[in-house]
Amino acid sequence: MKTSGVNFIPIKAIGLSVLFICGILLLCVTALATYVHYEHGSTSLELFRPQSLILSHVNVLSMQDDSVKENHTVIVREGVITAVQPADAPLPQDLPEVDGKGGFVMPGLIDLHVHVLDRSYAKSALAAGVTTLRNMGGYDYQLKWRKELNRGEWFGSRLILSSPVFNSVEQGDPLSHFRVNDPHIARQAVRDYINQGYDFIKVYEGLHADVYEAVLDEAGKLNVSVAGHPSYELMAENLQAHGALASFEHVEEVFDGFLGQQRNPQKVQEAADFLREHQVPLIPTLAVNQELTLLSQQKQAYLDRQDLGAINPFVRLVYEATSFKRWLDAAPALADYNQQVDDYLNAMTLTLFAQGVTMGLGSDAGALVDVPGPATVREALLMVKAGIPAYEVLKSATVYAAAILKRDHDLGKIAPGFAADMLLLADNPMTFPQTLAEPQMVIQGGKTFTRRDLRILRAEGHQHSGGLVSAARHFLYLIFA
Repeated sequence: MKTSGVNFIPIKAIGLSVLFICGILLLCVTALATYVHYEHGSTSLELFRPQSLILSHVNVLSMQDDSVKENHTVIVREGVITAVQPADAPLPQDLPEVDGKGGFVMPGLIDLHVHVLDRSYAKSALAAGVTTLRNMGGYDYQLKWRKELNRGEWFGSRLILSSPVFNSVEQGDPLSHFRVNDPHIARQAVRDYINQGYDFIKVYEGLHADVYEAVLDEAGKLNVSVAGHPSYELMAENLQAHGALASFEHVEEVFDGFLGQQRNPQKVQEAADFLREHQVPLIPTLAVNQELTLLSQQKQAYLDRQDLGAINPFVRLVYEATSFKRWLDAAPALADYNQQVDDYLNAMTLTLFAQGVTMGLGSDAGALVDVPGPATVREALLMVKAGIPAYEVLKSATVYAAAILKRDHDLGKIAPGFAADMLLLADNPMTFPQTLAEPQMVIQGGKTFTRRDLRILRAEGHQHSGGLVSAARHFLYLIFA
């Protein structure tokens, strides 16, 4: 008997359809994963570059002190400086000579706080004279990029990579943080991430006190650095534990953690005393605070003046829906508050410096609009503008930065035995720090990059992985992390 006009699809047919769709999806994911696994970086620059040379007729800022060695020669063999000598001293006959034409040479810059979200970011950085980057939020695909760089498949800044960010389950970002509330799991994660090839551990303020202490303890057993934000919970229970940090990230965290977002000279003094006595360097990251302040004030007009083409397209899409939108929608009162805080953070940075706190240069490039390289130079100029002497700012990006990386035996100075990472400038950066924005030549590990090479690298800094590939890369990271 006919009871309805509805035609039912047999259950078996539904099952086959679901299996077919799932099979297609699995095939697509497999194909995408295979492509992401095998895709790799490249460059249009000539890859073969000798690592031995004579750099002649230069004024040397060795960063061993604030003197300038006028009309000197730097001799490099196999990527290592072997001599720094007066121009009239005898020269080896077996090395090519590069004429520095009376320029000023200093160690390559080190940016201690960046987010390398595309291979292009490392290219932009090298083009600006930044020979080493410390990435502060790790993903497994960055390990792959570092291997490519080490194999010489393309050119970019040397990468020092943090683990994924450790944060609490409640406050952590599920798309980028390793969220953990169990100290035992945190300890195992520290071991696992270091075994995977990450160089150090990054921590965030939301971590609970017992988890934060477990991370510090486990990393200490492995002789591995921990850097990042303080734990607000642990600051209340055991401030001294933060003395184990390799660096304290953001002067804003001093404002939030030590001062409770209130202007309090006594608390600033307490912060200075703590950081100085425990020899924990501060990475101010003034550039990113300036960025969010200007974006909240000037809105779209600010974005229109920026080089948005330097941002990875997938990252830009995410930021347009999140951080850009947050500050574009900021009320005038919030924009005014941001300016007041920005002014205070600059003043507090100078106060902390005057109280003997060691400063390391870090721009937080990649966290908002700017990318490593241009942001690094802007950070240096902001530190000078805040009142820190130019020589000390240069040390924050060379000598002090190398010490924070535990590389002060081979990075950060122009001296025999050190890596031939050098930046040739038209003027003395201690007198004219703005000259940092226009490097005449960059030498990384003895490999020379001329002004033409730097222009090509800047152009390649705008050639990113496609949006779909970038999204797939991160999607696969989330699945398999």
